[in-house]
Amino acid sequence: MKIQTSVRVEERFYKEAKKVFDSFDLSFTDAVNIFLAKVAMEKKIPFELALPKDVEVIDKNDPDYKLIEQTRGEETIPLDEFMKL
Repeated sequence: MKIQTSVRVEERFYKEAKKVFDSFDLSFTDAVNIFLAKVAMEKKIPFELALPKDVEVIDKNDPDYKLIEQTRGEETIPLDEFMKL
């Protein structure tokens, strides 16, 4: 049984990846299904996930972490609350 879903992807990655898929005569759907099958079979992401060495890792206990998370969630806070952080 197949289900329909939608994903939001970065246009630049989509365009570059589509060139690769086209060279293998794969549709975007085919490529996503291959990825999902690999994850299901291996019970892991089928490639290494790592940060570049020059990227600083943020400690979740860092006071700035809450502010960053609020920004990611598109939440806003009043200026006076921001100044207390």
